[in-house]
Amino acid sequence: MKKLICIIFPLITLTFVSCDKVEFPVVFESELDTSLYPGNFLDYEYPEFGDNPNTDKNILIADYTGHKCSFCPPAAAKAEEIKDANPDRVFIAAIHGSAEVGGYGDFQKTDALYARDFTNPIGLEMASTFFQMGIGFFGNPSGNVSRVANEDGKFFFPWSDWGDISSEVLASELNVNIQAKSAYFPETKGVYLHTDTEFLNDMNGTFNIVTYIIEDSYVSPQLYRIEGGLEVTDTFYVHHDIHRGNVFDETWGRLLASEDISAGTRIRNDFSHVLPDDLNPSNMHFLIVVYNRETFEVEQVIKHVMEP
Repeated sequence: MKKLICIIFPLITLTFVSCDKVEFPVVFESELDTSLYPGNFLDYEYPEFGDNPNTDKNILIADYTGHKCSFCPPAAAKAEEIKDANPDRVFIAAIHGSAEVGGYGDFQKTDALYARDFTNPIGLEMASTFFQMGIGFFGNPSGNVSRVANEDGKFFFPWSDWGDISSEVLASELNVNIQAKSAYFPETKGVYLHTDTEFLNDMNGTFNIVTYIIEDSYVSPQLYRIEGGLEVTDTFYVHHDIHRGNVFDETWGRLLASEDISAGTRIRNDFSHVLPDDLNPSNMHFLIVVYNRETFEVEQVIKHVMEP
């Protein structure tokens, strides 16, 4: 079958609108900063996506934490345990934010010893929003598993509950599939991230796509408790899966699809982003998340490591 693709080509951003007449066309949404490409952007080759063979639902554990929270290291260890038991299906975002208006509490404060500020505006906004929603986020450590809610509408739980919830969500039906490809340009620290999202079942709602920027690890002090309740500082603590912000600096991402969505619908998104100067490209990855904007529940998440 022949396909016609309409292309609108402005100087800075690109928008691709499919004029395909097939039953379930691929919809293209593209916004790239062409100045990040080190050369003539006309030479840039957009990647192609084939069918996605994945049949597994993945989960996102969001661990709300702080480097001065002495109760938090066991929560981080539990999240890592669940991830290690389910390789390539469980992903973690350690979000440094507290149950406060504004998201910033004593556990996130810095000083001469705790010198690194692990917070970022997006993580703080998420913490503040979820605290004010009254959905179980009362303090650190606390977190959620793909923001799946219980019968009371709460989706924040203590870390001791994360294992059982994870098992249930991992066994649930896969409704959305995601693929990703990327290109990184060291000269500009620019990234072009390309995603392909497919709705596998008929769905109704408003669904957004958002990409977390995750730092793999960083050695920095962490307060913790030893036997007897004494608080001590581990100056060589390894922080894992640190949320550093979101692509496009948008907390809730961008609209992917809404209202009645037919099974087989595929949507292609192209994003660009400049990595922070203090972030090593070899010590990071992206978590690409599709979620229900009305309930916040995560439908699918994948990890993407930048291609050289």
